[in-house]
Amino acid sequence: MTKHFSEADLLETYYMQPDEASEIIAHVNGCGDCQNRYRRLAEKLRDIAACDTDKPPTFWARQRLMIMRAVDSAREQSGRASRIARVAAAATLAFVLGGAIVYKTVEPSLKKAPVVVSQQTAAPAPSADDLQIPRDPWQSDELKDFGTVVQWESWVGDNGGSSL
Repeated sequence: MTKHFSEADLLETYYMQPDEASEIIAHVNGCGDCQNRYRRLAEKLRDIAACDTDKPPTFWARQRLMIMRAVDSAREQSGRASRIARVAAAATLAFVLGGAIVYKTVEPSLKKAPVVVSQQTAAPAPSADDLQIPRDPWQSDELKDFGTVVQWESWVGDNGGSSL
């Protein structure tokens, strides 16, 4: 059983010097499958060689337009990204400065002497005898300034207890 050559092997022989590819050419001359593959490969290469490589002006205009659109889009996106970066930097700066200002205003109040909270025990409630409550409410210290107003009671009592 003989080895059949692939299209890649046959393509190599297409570009080799005749004395280097003599073994493969000898096989192709004796094998029908490899001859068919070689013919198809040669046909493909001829078709490619006959292809017109000149492009019409509309092709190049379309290519130029597509490239310019891509460039404009990239510029717009980079401008948008730089704007976002500037806004983010400004917000960060404002946050840091605001924090520093708040820290500086709060800091002096923190340096004051600490407030000591001491526990106080409740004094026992004084008995009713200890309280200095006057028996007559009109004799209290709070009502001394209103003495003239309080005087009316004295004339109410003089008229028989009824002012009406």
